[in-house]
Amino acid sequence: VLEDCLMHECLSIILKPLIKAAEVGIMMSDPVGNVWHCLTPLAAYIIDTPEAAMLACVCGKTSPFTMASYLQFGDSFQHPPHTHSITLDQLASITVNPTDLEAYFDACTEYRLNGICTPFWMDWPLTDPSIFLMSEALHHWHKEFFDHDCQWCLVAIGTSELDFWFSILQPVTGYHHFTGGISKLKQVTGRGHCDIQCYIIGLISGAAPHHFVIAIHALINVRYLAQSP
Repeated sequence: VLEDCLMHECLSIILKPLIKAAEVGIMMSDPVGNVWHCLTPLAAYIIDTPEAAMLACVCGKTSPFTMASYLQFGDSFQHPPHTHSITLDQLASITVNPTDLEAYFDACTEYRLNGICTPFWMDWPLTDPSIFLMSEALHHWHKEFFDHDCQWCLVAIGTSELDFWFSILQPVTGYHHFTGGISKLKQVTGRGHCDIQCYIIGLISGAAPHHFVIAIHALINVRYLAQSP
């Protein structure tokens, strides 16, 4: 808890000029030399899941973007966003003194908060964690594909069969050639994850059930669209 508090305190100090500019504005010039009165809300903060939870002031196994906890991650509907105002209202309702760390943390667990009493974004106008927190591509797209989608394909097709198909693919310049298959890969880079995604649909089509191929194809399409400029 103290480490998280220190992180928020440091961000509050470092970003104070931007927070002030979001309140009163600042004169800035554009590329052609025109001067504009600009406000500076926090538009994006690209970060991985544990740090996103820390910045959103929620504890582990809780979505930093919505009101869902880990028991509700499989729900078929989208839960309401975990907004700036909801978090601050929850913090305001806690009557325990924050200096009593153990008691304050226990009080925060009722709302699945992590014990931060002064988030760095609390006084930042037009800034909301449910909006500015962005998914980090390596873990949220590519490693998620390798840890889940790939494993489903290995189960659906068979480990030895899919490994064999990967091993006999014609080597292509600029793409990784998986001579030993993919089932025993360990420290795979994001580049390797991307190359597997390029091959996987063509390899499982006709071998896996049609509805399974459609599901994997849809998930890959989501990742490709998310990378569009």
